[in-house]
Amino acid sequence: MVFSPKVLFIALDAASRDLVEEWSGQGLLPNLAALRRAGSFGEVVNAPAIYTGSVWPSLWTGTTPGRHGCYYCEQLAPGSYEIADFFGRDVKRPPFWNALSRSGRRVALFDVPKAPLCEGLNGIQIVDWGTHDADVPACSWPAPLIDEVHACFGASRFRRCDWVMDRDDGERVLREMLLRRIETKVAIAEDLLQREPWDLFMLGFGDSHCVGHQYWHVHDRSHPKHDPTVRAEIGDPIRDVYVALDRAVGRLVGLVAPETEVVVLCTHRMSAHYDATHLLDEVLRRLEGHPAPAMRGFLDTARRWWKRLPLRFTERFASLARAVNRMPDADDRSRRRYFLVPTNANSAGIRLNLVGREPHGKVRPGAEADAVVARLAADLRELIEPASGRPLVKEVIRSAEEFPGENVDLLPDLFVRWNRDEPITGASSARIGIVSGEDTSTRRTGDHRPGGAFFVRGPSAEAGVQLPSVHDEDFAPTLASLLGVSLADVDGRSFLRPRS
Repeated sequence: MVFSPKVLFIALDAASRDLVEEWSGQGLLPNLAALRRAGSFGEVVNAPAIYTGSVWPSLWTGTTPGRHGCYYCEQLAPGSYEIADFFGRDVKRPPFWNALSRSGRRVALFDVPKAPLCEGLNGIQIVDWGTHDADVPACSWPAPLIDEVHACFGASRFRRCDWVMDRDDGERVLREMLLRRIETKVAIAEDLLQREPWDLFMLGFGDSHCVGHQYWHVHDRSHPKHDPTVRAEIGDPIRDVYVALDRAVGRLVGLVAPETEVVVLCTHRMSAHYDATHLLDEVLRRLEGHPAPAMRGFLDTARRWWKRLPLRFTERFASLARAVNRMPDADDRSRRRYFLVPTNANSAGIRLNLVGREPHGKVRPGAEADAVVARLAADLRELIEPASGRPLVKEVIRSAEEFPGENVDLLPDLFVRWNRDEPITGASSARIGIVSGEDTSTRRTGDHRPGGAFFVRGPSAEAGVQLPSVHDEDFAPTLASLLGVSLADVDGRSFLRPRS
């Protein structure tokens, strides 16, 4: 059976462009290779430093991070020193499909990452059935749809890959769970596709994201944690998942009519998880002369023990535990001139304790803040990696300059980009001495790198043509324009022209 959505958008979340190109060339990913030959293709430029947390809000709002205000799943609550969860509903700009819906276009959305549930949508939406790091239990619009999906196809067997890997057999069972989840998602998508001739059908696969985080040490033989016996036993789960995703793309593209505009996106790259974010709080304390609170050692020990408790217990009381966990840190932040805030580990975030913005500001905006930033950036650039002597900091980015917008104050004031090509054992400089310590916050051995890829097949694409690089925020106006809708007040531009 052939279905006829006008636009089919498939996202392979964090499917690394490097691996897609390598394995396509080796014949392991024939469907992605065929898309490249039959249509247009190009590279995606992500927002520097915060590409991981901003990719999806930028994509579905068509705006840049300083305007939509999202950089991570936990952010500083405005007007406080508290860290709060930040979900899709907290993004300050609306999804572009709201404009499509108002224009009478029928929309089907299935696991678009980090997207809010849009009740009243002209179409259907399933949220967090099988995304990477699902924010909420699976839900839908209309509300009964998710129960129907679960009754016919079952629920995803896990919400977060970290929880699976905490099991004694996690390394061996997660691969099979991911492969089964891909197969089930394709079956669900096929069922949703046949319900009506959608104007836009958007589908996201989070499995490439999960497998890249959890199995990089198995894939990469140069990784310090690589174990040849594990590789011999389970093979390369990253390759296996990419092959399964390629089959999924081939199956879904094969279901739609030739006149359907097909867009396939690989959001950004993955590589080894090397960073120094877990060291930065102590670095900042030494630079400022602000000692750690007396109870910090107790809290760190309690946090480590919490991670060892059964998942059925920790998930049940997760909200309470996060609230208790954050309280002492909030008081500590209020006493400092600048402090670390949560980010994806690929780049660390620093917040200035500004007078007039924070409740107990210590630094005045303007000349004083500029001087503090200049000194801090200079001190950070002096950091070296102790074992190798190489510079530790690649770049210090000031958000107000890189991400201008009405919501830039929701972002950290500074982002610290690390030199991450090799393992990092510590941080040292003449001012701070040596800071070292293992990152106990995660067991993920793979982490994000900037730079994605996209493929287009359909009337708007020319076979074998490489298009100029695009940005995350360009996809919303592009998809809307293919459906004859112009988006107002966005930062992106359409990179495809619909053909009559």
